[in-house]
Amino acid sequence: MAKKKTKKGKVSYHVAAGVMDVIRAALSCLVIILMILLLTSLGSWVISDINVTFSDLTDGIGSAVFQLE
Repeated sequence: MAKKKTKKGKVSYHVAAGVMDVIRAALSCLVIILMILLLTSLGSWVISDINVTFSDLTDGIGSAVFQLE
C-alpha cells in the first residue's frame, strides 16, 4: 500500500511540474514579445528625436550662414 501511495504522489508531482513548465514557457514568450515591442518603441522614438535635433541644428546653421551674407 505504501508503494502505491508514493507512486501516485510522484505522478502528481510530475504532472504539476509539467504544468508549471508550460506556464513558465508561456510567460517567457510574453516577456520576450513585450521586450521586442519596447525596443521597437525606443527605436522609433530615437529616430524621431534625431530628426528633430538635426533639423534644429541645420536651421541654426542655415540662418547663421545667411546672416553673414
